[in-house]
Amino acid sequence: MSGIHSTPKPKIRSLFAFIQARTGSTRFPKKVIRPIPSNSDKTILDHIHSRVLKILPNSRIIYLIPEGDSELGSFLKKNGMNHFFGPLEDVRQRYILASEKFGADAILRLTGDNPFYDTTHLDLLIQTFIESDSDLAYFKGLPLGTGGEVFRTSALLDLSASQQEERHKEHVSIHIKEDPTQYKITAIRSLLTKEEGSRLANFRLTVDTPEDFETISDLISQNSFETINNFNTKEFLEWEKETPSLFQKNLDVPQVKFDLPSPNRKIKGKIGVLVAPSKEFGSGHFSRTSLLYSFLPYRDWEPEWLSIFPKDGEYNILLIDYRDIEIPISYQKTKVLLLDHFGEDKEKYDFWDLLPHPGNDPNFNWEQILIPPNLISSAISEDKIPTKEYRIFCYAGNLGKEESENLDKFLIQNSSKKRIRIGGTPPGTNEIEYFPRLSRVQYLQTLRSSEKFLGYFGQSVFEALYLKIPSATFSISPIHRELSSILEKYKIPFTDLDQKTEFSLGTKTVGENGYKLLLDKIDSLL
Repeated sequence: MSGIHSTPKPKIRSLFAFIQARTGSTRFPKKVIRPIPSNSDKTILDHIHSRVLKILPNSRIIYLIPEGDSELGSFLKKNGMNHFFGPLEDVRQRYILASEKFGADAILRLTGDNPFYDTTHLDLLIQTFIESDSDLAYFKGLPLGTGGEVFRTSALLDLSASQQEERHKEHVSIHIKEDPTQYKITAIRSLLTKEEGSRLANFRLTVDTPEDFETISDLISQNSFETINNFNTKEFLEWEKETPSLFQKNLDVPQVKFDLPSPNRKIKGKIGVLVAPSKEFGSGHFSRTSLLYSFLPYRDWEPEWLSIFPKDGEYNILLIDYRDIEIPISYQKTKVLLLDHFGEDKEKYDFWDLLPHPGNDPNFNWEQILIPPNLISSAISEDKIPTKEYRIFCYAGNLGKEESENLDKFLIQNSSKKRIRIGGTPPGTNEIEYFPRLSRVQYLQTLRSSEKFLGYFGQSVFEALYLKIPSATFSISPIHRELSSILEKYKIPFTDLDQKTEFSLGTKTVGENGYKLLLDKIDSLL
């Protein structure tokens, strides 16, 4: 996808996460390699690394540390974490030298103080940024210690020695944010409702002082490493509402702030986004629409995440991705766009189909399928081309024991080589490699290393087809069987799991302009 702006900058070919860290902190020395909690075998950097691995492969995560910090260098080397030595006092120069060494067109800047980076927002940030022509982007409205920023290396370099002041050496990107007339800066509102955003002052999830360390230690102590590693802002908000005292111990610690100008953007209008809850409707609605939400500010829209239907006229546009929900308000002033909606309101409001179905086939344009940037771009993928490690990759979702066993029998029957199943219940045989779930990065790496794909009708099938992986479908319900019959028309086989099946790329091509076409549609509504 390209052309989000009319005069795009050069395409980003390579993005790295650069995490600045040191053991010589003046307020709290060696905090980054201290066990947290004290009886744990995990350090702050361990927590950070496990989170960033959810959005980027290890080869694209680099720790930028001061020259002479041998203790930190030894720790990183021992733990398989890539690092780069650079000037102690001039952190900006450290970034510049590292970008030259690794060939980074863009940089996700993080620091070694924050064990609770919100990977949902960081993933959206880098995915949208690599397809934009902004110089710098960030999410606004996240708890302290959970966000990051991404910027073009060209913008980092665009500061002469005569222009550089002392603050520029320590605060790497501040010269970009100080000049929104020269640089294109995109601030994206977080995926929080108004009520959730009003509680951000209750959080300080960074480690600058011993008080911070004690607070974070207490939070980690309440959960296993695996559980706390999956907490993002939404989960912390739920937790804080139940036990506010856990978060209050370090709220009085002062934080350095800069009075910076707002990004120089003329906003077209406000868009409310209402999405079906993942717990009830699965994660697909959230995944595709949160990415759309994050693209909207690059098109100069101001989106806001909603949990209820807004009043008529409160927003210029209301996007609804809620699987046939009945709309309780008759909108006249607010334009409504329904995504993949089959209810009666489809006759009343604008709609946009994202996948083929019996009502739009054969007129559906496969270019409208939403393929995320992390499939399209090589800027955030592994450097090496993956080998085909698995014969069949199977996505099983939330299937029960009997259905999972039927899948496993089919996988064994159809391949004498390695098979892998994601989702469903654990297999009763060691002939199937199994994971209940994978991070998005792990999922894509594994999918790319597979020869064939088996799944029920849904986004995963079309992603496999986009990657030119021969596919087949099975049914988890009567509606999924009906949807699979559409794919059969285009030579994508359906299997009842009773016999061997041929896998195929079919006769249709999945395009990569789905988000661009949908954004064009939104622009056309007003």
